[in-house]
Amino acid sequence: MKNILVITLTATVLLGCSATSNISLKEKDQAYAKYLSEENLAGEDKINSFRFKGWKPLSDKFLIISAAHKKDYLIETQGTCHDLNESHGIELNRFSNFVIHKEGDSISTIEQPTKKCFIKSIYPLTAGQTEYLESIGNPIQS
Repeated sequence: MKNILVITLTATVLLGCSATSNISLKEKDQAYAKYLSEENLAGEDKINSFRFKGWKPLSDKFLIISAAHKKDYLIETQGTCHDLNESHGIELNRFSNFVIHKEGDSISTIEQPTKKCFIKSIYPLTAGQTEYLESIGNPIQS
């Protein structure tokens, strides 16, 4: 009986991990834009005292970056940043080591470091907003 439970739990975890998004990147971009509009999120011109901790791709136009001080930011790029959603890493191209500006700073993927995606908007996020944005387009888990 114990083995059946272990096998069932393992199969459930594997199925959950293998599930893919059920909407296109274009539909995700539309959902993120709609969320920004509905929530009336205020953008910032820059992030001061920013120390990069990590990131999460949402699409080829939106990503979430995390700061060492446990704060997340939604970044919208100017136009599509090809293969951002599939990248294994990013580089922040900025004029200052501790500030990110929406004017002039950019993001590159580690696969294509010379192709810069300029930052259009920066939105500070709460933990709940981060969780919601990450869930857009993901299949419903039971």
